[in-house]
Amino acid sequence: MNTTKLISIQSVVATTGLSVLAAGTVLLSTTIAIASPGSNTPPSNLPQISTNDLDLPVMRPVYGKPAVNTPDDRFDIQLGDVPGGTPPWPAPLETPGETTPPPAEGMPPVFFGEEIPFTNPSVIYVIDDSGSMTMSTDPFVGVDGTVQNGSRLDRAKAELARSINALPETFQFNVVFYDECAFSCWDSKQRATADNKAAALGWVSAIQPDGWTNTGLAVATALADKGNTTVVLLSDGAPNFLDCTLSYAATADEHRQLISSTNTQGARINCFGIGISSDPSARSFMQQVAADSGGSYTDVN
Repeated sequence: MNTTKLISIQSVVATTGLSVLAAGTVLLSTTIAIASPGSNTPPSNLPQISTNDLDLPVMRPVYGKPAVNTPDDRFDIQLGDVPGGTPPWPAPLETPGETTPPPAEGMPPVFFGEEIPFTNPSVIYVIDDSGSMTMSTDPFVGVDGTVQNGSRLDRAKAELARSINALPETFQFNVVFYDECAFSCWDSKQRATADNKAAALGWVSAIQPDGWTNTGLAVATALADKGNTTVVLLSDGAPNFLDCTLSYAATADEHRQLISSTNTQGARINCFGIGISSDPSARSFMQQVAADSGGSYTDVN
């Protein structure tokens, strides 16, 4: 079990005098290992914030939930033990001796009917699993081709499975889910072999919606892979907490600044807003993230 040490953006700002953006960058480049059980008692230092534009969870958040993204100096994501439900990530299955995929062939990735432009044969999917993703959505076509009813997360999972299954084996991919924290399927992207697709989708099927919306950290986690230049982001609300410990509620602009400052490789972020066409603040945030990176924005209703 890792040593418990909670480090918040708020504390970094207080002790160093850095800006919020600089403090966020410090935390992203520092290894943080947290493995303490969650508690339903909120921290005493939670700020008083307006909830007008927050994506409030359907279920009560678990305060002190362990952070599982731990970038080191090389921007590798190290995953630790996650008590209380985060499924273990599957072991990638690679052909011995193969580390670099051959040139991409076939069609580009497709998500909700939109072709995703790419420069390198890889893609990282970043999917919101906050509490509001339990809300029902319009009927959708499941992986088996039948029309189904379900939640926003159910619909996102079905489309994610369809997109991953269609990737050519020449591609590499990874999946990041997020609530108030972020967690990856693997610690680095893997070849889109049949075995790896099945392993990833098995892991995805166990994800359940809960918590808040740390979009900035989630996208920064994907952008830590400097060899990847294509990101697919799906969310149903405006971002709020920019700290796994729920001690700092950031503005949408602060989330956006963190994403932009981390995107040193010039990755294109293609954003999909599910159920947010009537939420101006959430929709505007997603559109701005896409525009900042030269990506596209698509409404999913």
